[in-house]
Formats: sequence, C-alpha cells, structure tokens
Amino acid sequence: MMAIARQSEGLLPASGYLMTPRRTFSTVLIVALTAMAMAGCAMVKRPTLEEVQAETEAFLQQIANEVPGGVVTVDTPNPSYRDCGDGTYYATIQWGVMPGPGFDGEAFVDALPGRLGEDFVVAETVDITSPAVALDHSGGTVLDVQVLEIDGGIVIDLLGLTACGVGRPPSR
Repeated sequence: MMAIARQSEGLLPASGYLMTPRRTFSTVLIVALTAMAMAGCAMVKRPTLEEVQAETEAFLQQIANEVPGGVVTVDTPNPSYRDCGDGTYYATIQWGVMPGPGFDGEAFVDALPGRLGEDFVVAETVDITSPAVALDHSGGTVLDVQVLEIDGGIVIDLLGLTACGVGRPPSR
C-alpha cells in the first residue's frame, strides 16, 4: 500500500526500483536470451577426425588442381596421427603432384595463395633453395607446398595438417 501511495505521489518505492510490466518483460527476455546463448555454446558440434581429414584432402586436391598437367601420387597412403591433448587428434597427410612439362615452380608458388581464395592465408614464405609456401586455412588446416627437384624431375610436395577432430585414429 505504501508503494502505491508513493507511486501516486511520483516517488519510487523504498527500494528505488519498481517492477513495471515493461521491466518485467525486459528482464524475462534478457534471461531467456542468455539461456539460449549459453545452450547454443554448449551444443556446438566439433568436427570428427574423419571430417577434418576429408576437408584437408579436399584442400590438397584443390591445390593439385592448380598444377598445370599435374598427376597426383599419394606418398603417404595412411596418414599419421597425433594427439591434440583434449581427446581430439589431427592427421598429417602428404601428397605428391608431378606437373606437366615447362612448369615454373616459383611462379606457381607466388600465384597459388591468390588463386585459392580468401580462406587461405600465407603463414610464411619459406626461404629455402626450392620454391615453397605455408598456408593457413580459416578452418584450422595448415598446408605446406614445396616444389622439389627429384632425380631430374619436378615434384610438388603437398603436406596437410588437419584441424583437431573428435574420435580416435584407426588402428593400423
């Protein structure tokens, strides 16, 4: 009764806060949105090891497709796996691509990041005797591209490190 009397006089109740229907609705809305946001964070699905492996192989194929006249050979048919430390694993996948005649390795490496799209960022340009570049993909995959001369021929060595994926690696 005191709060009604004080409100009619234009004064706030002793607590200094009056729960109007608008404030009640706002409070309920904020609590509901906070609960939904927290539930959404808890429900974020982490990719499986198989999914990150398939994604990395797709990136390697995308790079191999950029090699003029390239023929892909898989150097490591069974990827190696390492523990990420949180119950997830990453895989190391290596491919070799043999380019067609007249291939310019340095020009290929220089142009590759721009041809792959904005999801690929140059991590570093490796200063070694052969053209090479390290790329980071926005999804967490790391890719190394190196042009090598082996036995008088040229091979583009592609090395992919997957993002961490849920699941145990297959037993060998």
